[in-house]
Amino acid sequence: MRKISKAMRTRVACLAFFSLSSLVLTQSPVHGVQSKTVNVLAASSLQPSYSLLAKKFERANPGVKIKISFGSSAMLSSQIIAGAPFDIFVSADIASMAAARSEISRRSDYVANSVVLAVPLDSSITKVSDLNQNLEWIQCANTAPCGTAANRALASEGGLTRSPVSLEVSASSTLAKLISGAVDAAIVYETDVIANQSKIRSISFADARAASTQYQIGTSKVAMAKNKRWTNAFFLHLQSSEVKKILAKAGFKVNIVK
Repeated sequence: MRKISKAMRTRVACLAFFSLSSLVLTQSPVHGVQSKTVNVLAASSLQPSYSLLAKKFERANPGVKIKISFGSSAMLSSQIIAGAPFDIFVSADIASMAAARSEISRRSDYVANSVVLAVPLDSSITKVSDLNQNLEWIQCANTAPCGTAANRALASEGGLTRSPVSLEVSASSTLAKLISGAVDAAIVYETDVIANQSKIRSISFADARAASTQYQIGTSKVAMAKNKRWTNAFFLHLQSSEVKKILAKAGFKVNIVK
């Protein structure tokens, strides 16, 4: 029998080791990569604050990707019910979160916001009752949280005889039309005015409670079942005192109004 040299045995052992390593790497799942992506569905009114928060979190945690889809909470809730994948949902009202409750885990009150009548800085409008004049004004659709709050606020004022010229799908689209000059006034969130105070100003409704809306935050049952590390981390971060201070500066009420 031919004697195998020590060098040959070492070479064979190395080849076997690298072949086995290659097999393990090929067959290993990519859970590590997937667990570093957090999919968030959030109310459009949170976009200015959340976009910055997500980038800051990614910089502090290299490799982590925060993907946020903004829109009307009612629309996002419908998407969740229809099976849209997500890890965290932040709604601008309780009703939207409740509608998706079969897919939600750990939901709780988050922050609060209020709708106001917003007008350009040079507008002659000074009070809500001015909407009865020959003006074009808009608000969110009745199904959207900003529309529901607008309806409550207007009802509390009483005496309004004119209707909005259109009902927008979300707070962001309502704001965009006002800033573009397409309308004379719009009922938007107070936070929207603060973010654009160089262009528009606000007129508050008399009944602050009627004009307010309670935001809620929750996680996906699927994400919780998989115990996703970064979903948990970002979920807790969004409720941290650091983030709450940022949201308060943006105009959100961090002392929850129930």
